[in-house]
Amino acid sequence: MIRKDSAIVKFLMEQKNEELNIRTISERIKMDYKTVYSIIKRLEKMSVVKIELFGRSKRVILNNTIHPSIFEAEFERKNDVLKDKNLAVMLSNFRRGLRSKMYILLLFGSYAKRTQTKNSDIDLLFICPNGSGQVFEKDVHRISQSMHLPLHTLVFSESQFIEMIHSRESNVGQEVLNNNVILYGVEQYYEMI
Repeated sequence: MIRKDSAIVKFLMEQKNEELNIRTISERIKMDYKTVYSIIKRLEKMSVVKIELFGRSKRVILNNTIHPSIFEAEFERKNDVLKDKNLAVMLSNFRRGLRSKMYILLLFGSYAKRTQTKNSDIDLLFICPNGSGQVFEKDVHRISQSMHLPLHTLVFSESQFIEMIHSRESNVGQEVLNNNVILYGVEQYYEMI
């Protein structure tokens, strides 16, 4: 059973683009308001969330910070998507086949939103250390070709990804930042952003 505070953090991760207050969170995850309120206050003290006033309500915003509650929620989200056997096999193939273990792998698009159809591509974004892009990209391409899955892979260096998420123009980095499931490299991801 997933802990209640982890369930709230997981919900906030999956609803990043929504204006959420404590009552809405309570109703949507079907948890008692008083319990949600006390957990949110505890998470605020630990700097996992921040609470901002908007109107007469309080908006709850998840902080991108390194904390065990964040890691636990990310682990649950990853396990939820890996119930799809194709995704589990795909992740296993990449983990075995990539020479470097210093990377971040993000699932985004319809599979991350869980709105995929049988014709959907599996959108993956790899973030590799600066300076290792070409070799890493060749490895990703080689492994992708060996699988009979509709993969759409993108490879960026850390500096390229950071530049994208700070850009004022809409781009794939911002899309991934707002809608992703971290398949590999949770701690590195949160240290980077």
